[in-house]
Amino acid sequence: MADSATTLGGFTRSQRGLIVIGCILAFWSTMGLLQVGPQPVDPVGRAIDRVEFEGTSTLDPIYLQSVSGIKPGEVWNRDAIAEACRKLAATQKFEGTPFAEPREIDGKLVLVFVVQERPYITGIDFVGNEKFKAGALLKELQLDVGSPASEFLIREAQQTIEKKYRDAGYAYATVEIDREVLRAERRVLFRISEGPRVKVQDIEFEGNLSYSNIRLRSLIETQTSLWIFRTGAFDAETAERDAAAIKAFYIARGYLNAQVGYRIDFRKGSESDLIVTFLVNEGVKHYIASLKFVGNTIFDDTRLVSGMKCFVGEVIDSDILKLDRERIIESYGRLGYIYAEVNTSYVFAEEDGFVHLTVTIAEQSQYRFGRLVVRGNRNTKDRVIRRELRFLPEELYDTTKVKSAEQSLVESRLFNDAKITPVGEQPGVRDALVTLEESDTTSILFGVGVTSNSGLVGSVSIEQRNFDIFDKPRSAKEFFRGRSFRGAGQTMRLVFEPGTELNRGRIEFREPYLFDRDIGMGLALYLFERGRDEFDEQRIGFTPSFDKRWKEGPLKGWAVEAAFRFEQIQIGDTDRFTAKEIRDDRGGNWLTTVKGSIVRDTTDSRWLPSEGDRLQLSLEQAGVMGGDHTFTKALANYDRYFTLKTDVFGRKHILQFGATAGQIFGDAPTFEVFRAGGIGSIRGFAFWGVSPRAGLRDDRVGGDFLLLTNAEYSFPLIGKTVRGATFLDMGTVERDFGVHSWRAAVGFGARIYVKYFGPIPLAFDFAFPIAEEDDDDRQIFNFSFGATF
Repeated sequence: MADSATTLGGFTRSQRGLIVIGCILAFWSTMGLLQVGPQPVDPVGRAIDRVEFEGTSTLDPIYLQSVSGIKPGEVWNRDAIAEACRKLAATQKFEGTPFAEPREIDGKLVLVFVVQERPYITGIDFVGNEKFKAGALLKELQLDVGSPASEFLIREAQQTIEKKYRDAGYAYATVEIDREVLRAERRVLFRISEGPRVKVQDIEFEGNLSYSNIRLRSLIETQTSLWIFRTGAFDAETAERDAAAIKAFYIARGYLNAQVGYRIDFRKGSESDLIVTFLVNEGVKHYIASLKFVGNTIFDDTRLVSGMKCFVGEVIDSDILKLDRERIIESYGRLGYIYAEVNTSYVFAEEDGFVHLTVTIAEQSQYRFGRLVVRGNRNTKDRVIRRELRFLPEELYDTTKVKSAEQSLVESRLFNDAKITPVGEQPGVRDALVTLEESDTTSILFGVGVTSNSGLVGSVSIEQRNFDIFDKPRSAKEFFRGRSFRGAGQTMRLVFEPGTELNRGRIEFREPYLFDRDIGMGLALYLFERGRDEFDEQRIGFTPSFDKRWKEGPLKGWAVEAAFRFEQIQIGDTDRFTAKEIRDDRGGNWLTTVKGSIVRDTTDSRWLPSEGDRLQLSLEQAGVMGGDHTFTKALANYDRYFTLKTDVFGRKHILQFGATAGQIFGDAPTFEVFRAGGIGSIRGFAFWGVSPRAGLRDDRVGGDFLLLTNAEYSFPLIGKTVRGATFLDMGTVERDFGVHSWRAAVGFGARIYVKYFGPIPLAFDFAFPIAEEDDDDRQIFNFSFGATF
């Protein structure tokens, strides 16, 4: 007999009832009598009747609508609505990204933004903070009561507090967020465990065999504690960066498998003094086993290798490789391949300690110069600029000439910056766009300067480095506004310098390109007086000069000059005890000279040479055009510059050797003979402190023979503004040809380049004589600087 709860079909009464109800609902749905859930809406082309926000509890819908930028009555625009969602998300008041959907309500189109409102912070508290008060910590946070309870903002606040403690020396401080309090009360509670305050007392290195501790210490940021000046706070992130910097240093010098870590220890008996030890595993130094070029068709392998410093058998050094890449690019640039690219890569060889080096070259296309387009010269005439561009249209686009032109334009001091870039799309041709930033070439200065050679000197100067003698003003207004007498690249300078030891007035004019040719002309009218220990000297004179320079061709770097001097010299303030050599020239002296000079200059910079040499030979004959004195003065000067190293910032370590020799033939007056000492001569000795002596008071009477030598090593100290220097100066001054005594001094100094003062640095030198004569005048500190006000 069947169970009363079932039927023959196997269904219970309740199951049969559900089936019947389902069939009825399906029938009603089919007939449109019942709608289940939201129906699809096609909003395209329809106007939005209302804008609503779903999921908000505290935020004002009017505010949200203003943020969205969507207003009722606007036609549905999918892109505008997507942008509105992004704007709402940017408020950081919602979890996730809001989305929008169209809804049909009572036959009207409603735009509904579905959001999940982010809870707000009701309070911020700290537990365990003894070093810093709550107010001091709150000031550091981008978090406040009423801010959204954003996980990102809360974690950022946590990291900020930890960093504040680390900076104060609490290297082991931890900050935790009480998550239960945050969930239950929406209150941010920071639980702080400060730990001990520690400081770095010593930094050590282990495993460094090839480089000294001093060299490695210069690479790191971690510093030891120094009372008042440095806290010595330890920071793990900084130590990690330091280890990475040391590793990069080793890899760059061929130790490709180098590994560097660090260890921290407490000094014995202390819970606050740390010793940070960097652990160095140098590995082996890697050498180049083979060198392969890929992509080169213009130059063969032999030609490329000849210009490289990295070759088979040498250490693989990234700094040298960088210079090699630049040399190869320069070689291509000389031939117009201005977009040539050079990359280097290596793979380890089977033999340990060796790599196979590959130089990959993308030569690109060859280009010629098109038009020369000048921009940015509001005051300077085009011809002044174009004469510095040693290239013409249709020539190969030589990038070395371009760099030289940029340097010449800047060193003219007419421009703060000059950039020449290739532009255009014509095949095989690129225009040279010269973009200039003109400098302020007019200066009216009232100032004071001081040098160890000339003492305190006041200065009143008016200078125009972009003068044009033919640009006459058309009105007084144009003159006083500085709109005349400028634009031709000439220099006009008026200087009056009263001082404690020196008084000087001078008017100078120079045309560097007479008739737009490489011929310079200079004119100078001057008045000079100086009080010396042995006599007083006054001069008034006029000096015209002409020079010819070769910047191209076989005589490139050579120049010749002819200068004429007309002077009236007055020698006074002598007495019967003054040396006879000086007394013979007291009173008025009329002097005329003709001077010829030959100069060869292959240096790479006028102001800070780092490569090349400079040779100057001159012969000056007095009495050719009349006067009271007849003699001949011959001078030779030679300087040679070497770049020993270029660091990653492009700063150079420069070694310079120099020598000067001079000989006077005939009877030269005391105010024309040689004396030495001071800046530009032998530092460590006073100005004129090296000289033959005569008379009862050992007066410095000078000599007819001069020989000076020097060596100087200069290196970067701070950025490109401060350089250091060490030097050795030696030399002598003798009555006649020959070396009968010798002076030498060693020293160190600093060169400070201040943009306001131009390219000539402020120089501070300490020098110490190591060879001298009993009657020499010593001077340990030599300096040269100026300030204006």
